[in-house]
Amino acid sequence: MKKPYLVFIYSLIAPGLGQLYLGESAKGWTFLSMTGGIVVSLIVSHTMIAWILMGGIYLAIMIPAALDAFQTASGRPRVFAGDSRAYAIGMLLLVGPFALPLLWQSGRFSKIAKIAWTLVVILIALLGIVVLAFSASFLDPFMKQAAG
Repeated sequence: MKKPYLVFIYSLIAPGLGQLYLGESAKGWTFLSMTGGIVVSLIVSHTMIAWILMGGIYLAIMIPAALDAFQTASGRPRVFAGDSRAYAIGMLLLVGPFALPLLWQSGRFSKIAKIAWTLVVILIALLGIVVLAFSASFLDPFMKQAAG
C-alpha cells in the first residue's frame, strides 16, 4: 500500500510523478508531458505575464493530478478521472501538443475526433510559431534601433 500523502507530494512537485509511483504509467506520462510543456514555455518566455499565465495552467494540471494520486493511494473513489471532454479540450487549447497524450488516453473521443483534434492542435502550434517568427523578424530592427 502506497502512502497517500507521499504520492500527493510527488504530484505537487511534478504532476504525474504520483501516478508513475502508483504504477499508472499512461496517466503519469500524460501529466508529465503537460508539465513539460509548461516548463518549456517558462524557459522560452521571459515576461511576467507569461509566468502568471503558465502558473495558472500549471495549477490546472497539478491540482487534479495531486488529488487523483491521493485518492488512488488511499483507495477512495476518484473524483477526477482525467478523461473529461471539457478538461481534455481545455488542456489542448492551453498546453497545446503537450496535452495530446491526454486526448489519446481518453475514451470520451472517437478515433476520428482524436485525429481531428490532433491536427487542429498541431496547426495552431505551427501557426503560433510562424506568427512569432514573423513578429520577431519584423520587430527586430525596431528593437535594435531603440537599444542603440
